Parts: sequence; structure tokens; C-alpha cells
Amino acid sequence: MNEQLLLNKWHKLKSEDQERVLAFIDAIDPEKPEEKLSEPTELVYQPQTNLGKKLWEIRQKIIKDPNIKLLDLDDIEAELDKIRSKRQLNPYIESQK
Repeated sequence: MNEQLLLNKWHKLKSEDQERVLAFIDAIDPEKPEEKLSEPTELVYQPQTNLGKKLWEIRQKIIKDPNIKLLDLDDIEAELDKIRSKRQLNPYIESQK
């Protein structure tokens, strides 16, 4: 399993599930208990500006919203392909009028 695949799967997880995964990693890798990974990401990343804080809050709300599907790399590429194919069809459609 490569890193990109793991990252794609990680980004699809809800924040609660991410915390469970980190807790599991801590449980199976007890070598460095002082470096626990299961701390919430909010404690790790601290925005420095008001804009950063607002953006971080928005990001956390989006991640926690079960109605919003987070896109992985394959989904993004599919959307881009869809947009590009529409752009390629537009000149043809315009010339047929």
C-alpha cells in the first residue's frame, strides 16, 4: 500500500474515524508513548491570523458534515475531465448553430 492511497483513504474518513485510526496506531506502536498521534488536529495546527482561524473553522465544519462528500484525487481528476470535455464540445456546438 503506498502513501498516496493511504492519504486518499485518510481524507475520506470523518474526523471521529481519523481519531480512532490514530488511537489504533498508538495502541499497536507503543515504542514512543510521548509522541502520541491521537491528539486532535485542532491542537496540532493553530491558525495565526483571523482569516486563518475562519478558514480552519469552515474546513472543520465541512469535514464533519456527513452530507458533503470530500473529493479524493480520482474524484478531482474525474471532475476536471468532465469540465475539459464540455469545453471541447462547446466550439463544435457553437459552429453548428
